[in-house]
Amino acid sequence: MISGPKHLERINVYVPGATADDIRREYGIGHAEKLASNENPFGPSPLGLAAATESLTKSHLYPDGGMNLRLALAEHHNTKPECITVNNGSDAIIHQVMRTFLLPGETALSSRGGFISFGIAVTSAGFEPQYVELKSGYRFDVEALISAITPATKIIYIPNPNNPTGTIIPRDEMDWFLTRVPRNCLVIIDEAYHEYAVHLNADDYPRSEDYKQDNVITLRTFSKAYGLASLRVGYAIGSSDVIQLLLKTKLPFDPSGPAAAAAQAALHDHVFLNTTLDTNKEGLEILSTAAHLNGYTIATSSTNFIMFECGSQQHATAFHISMLQHGFITRPLRGGFDLPTCIRITTGTHHQNIRLASALQTLSEPLNVSDTWSSP
Repeated sequence: MISGPKHLERINVYVPGATADDIRREYGIGHAEKLASNENPFGPSPLGLAAATESLTKSHLYPDGGMNLRLALAEHHNTKPECITVNNGSDAIIHQVMRTFLLPGETALSSRGGFISFGIAVTSAGFEPQYVELKSGYRFDVEALISAITPATKIIYIPNPNNPTGTIIPRDEMDWFLTRVPRNCLVIIDEAYHEYAVHLNADDYPRSEDYKQDNVITLRTFSKAYGLASLRVGYAIGSSDVIQLLLKTKLPFDPSGPAAAAAQAALHDHVFLNTTLDTNKEGLEILSTAAHLNGYTIATSSTNFIMFECGSQQHATAFHISMLQHGFITRPLRGGFDLPTCIRITTGTHHQNIRLASALQTLSEPLNVSDTWSSP
């Protein structure tokens, strides 16, 4: 029998969620909307799709490893190409960072209730992730993070906005935090939902490009606002010293040619991006209003999703099943998300949002938990 490292036994194999077809068959309903994975309801950027299609004619050639995309991103961010790396989604870069920088005896720190890939990436690299707790309002506690730093702390991971809560660390708290982190700690600020946060909360949202510390690395993705989730394109911006190490540990031809071409073109698809952001803002308003009118407690979101607090895991399961019966696939946050009493719902098109708001009003057992809910 072939055995693997013991630390891999702590990682569960990823199981894809139910598809819309699965739900239609199981519940005998005419329509089912997948609002579970924070995908763009308008599909891919048209400019990106056209570029990917054209690139397929060169499928017999090896791609350039994202070099042209790095040049385009450097111009987009007014920085140097040696300060940018690209990969198969920002998720891949999280894993790459852990493999590249963690050494025996060192640790990586984040918060429970944060992006699930952090713990998987640290564990798969053979280390034990360290956590603090979220504070009230399902927000990252920067004071707790600073207090948890030890001489062994090498990496601190912060998704801002956070998935799955949708909350942000505001500018003043991020300023305070970054001035207190030791310079030998690498801070990863994962901004997968950056475009949404800027559109929704520009005054209070800290853009990490404003921070020039050598120990800060920013992650971005084309999966969300640009609608290229299936093509897997993400990138990192940081000091040239950090980025050069990541370039050394990156597979040479990732991302694929069509993916890189799509991402480069999508950067210029301003019409598609603005439609996405405007519709999302309207959708958050529709769903937030419906939630409050019907007694649901939600976390304040700066993303394209809302997290519903259901008060107990039993209520969360009932909420999820009720949504399925109404034709909406949502995301329970038990398991690795560490939020078993919560459900995450992605905003959709205008018509999807209206139907979802109506479903919230007609659930057989409204979950009026706002009086008993308490923040973790």
